[in-house]
Amino acid sequence: MKMFYELPMANLSDEEMFEKMRIRELVEYDRYCCDYSHKQEERQLWHEDGQLFTTWFKGPVSEYLGNPTIMPKPWPQGEPHEMHGHRINNTVVWLKGTRAIAEVLCFLNFRSKLGVEWMDSQCWCRMHYRVEKRAGRWGILYFEGIYEKDRMDPVFTDSTFQIPRTELTKYRPINWNMAIRRDAFMGGLKNADQWAGADHPETLKRLYDESSRWLAEE
Repeated sequence: MKMFYELPMANLSDEEMFEKMRIRELVEYDRYCCDYSHKQEERQLWHEDGQLFTTWFKGPVSEYLGNPTIMPKPWPQGEPHEMHGHRINNTVVWLKGTRAIAEVLCFLNFRSKLGVEWMDSQCWCRMHYRVEKRAGRWGILYFEGIYEKDRMDPVFTDSTFQIPRTELTKYRPINWNMAIRRDAFMGGLKNADQWAGADHPETLKRLYDESSRWLAEE
């Protein structure tokens, strides 16, 4: 089976390059809408039968945007809210007719309060998309994160915050710190053994094989 990343890059026609630009804007704006809770705008980027797989949700986009299965615990009045966002480095698009694979290379940043300490955490990610053009419109059909590594730093230099190393054994090394954060106040993690990541090569192979088969059907 030919893998999607074996498709030719550069030296494409002007029309193909314009299509890639449209796809890049589509997936990067999806991340922007996710960061700033623009759910109505984000919904318009997806096809009705879209599916996604995140660290806390697996299922149809209608459920994800309409009725999230996990909500943050209420914030105490007067407390600063957690901040998070994607800092995009680059986006790569593999185009084949009316279908394409796109990967957004980014950092996923969080500022969270763990216990009594404010912490900054950062996760190195590749956001993997399948997009399809239907009736002249590009839309997202599938999304899944690929996690590489992460780190956590205290906001203040006098911090004494520590994570017991024994606590980390229940998490995968690709996102130890993000897992600690989500367990602390976001209701925990789901399907962690299935996440695509370099520590479990079979998970990345599964995702890339599925996307390559889907693209070959075009």
